[in-house]
Amino acid sequence: MLNSLLKGVMDLPRQIRWSYIPPLMIYLAAGVSGLTAIVGTFFIKDYLNLSAAFLASLGFWAGLPWALKMPLGHIVDLIWKHKSYMVVFGAGVISTSLLIMYGLIGHTVFMKNIMPIETWFVISVILGPIGYVLQDVVADAMTVEAVPTTDMD
Repeated sequence: MLNSLLKGVMDLPRQIRWSYIPPLMIYLAAGVSGLTAIVGTFFIKDYLNLSAAFLASLGFWAGLPWALKMPLGHIVDLIWKHKSYMVVFGAGVISTSLLIMYGLIGHTVFMKNIMPIETWFVISVILGPIGYVLQDVVADAMTVEAVPTTDMD
């Protein structure tokens, strides 16, 4: 059994196809987003005076896009020919969220002159999951396309 397991693992590089790369990149970006969440945690602790109840409600709203993943998947199926635009749009939304966080940390006074810091933070927290869910839904659909439909044997 161990021998067949090793054979299977050693055979993986040969089985990789170029069509696997785009969904893997999207999943990698979503995984790295955990690192940016650490920045948000320290920002809340050091700069914002938000209550635990407010943060809990914000967590609900930030999780809502994930709850809507299935209906969004259907919409993606309907407009599938525009998948590249959806990935780019999702990346733009994520980038906007990250740029807001960068602005809050690096240019706090400038950002505060435009809107309250708490408002910027809420916008950033809501935008991030929207972008990640959009990209994740497209990546899920792309994985179905990436698998060969015929058996080589």
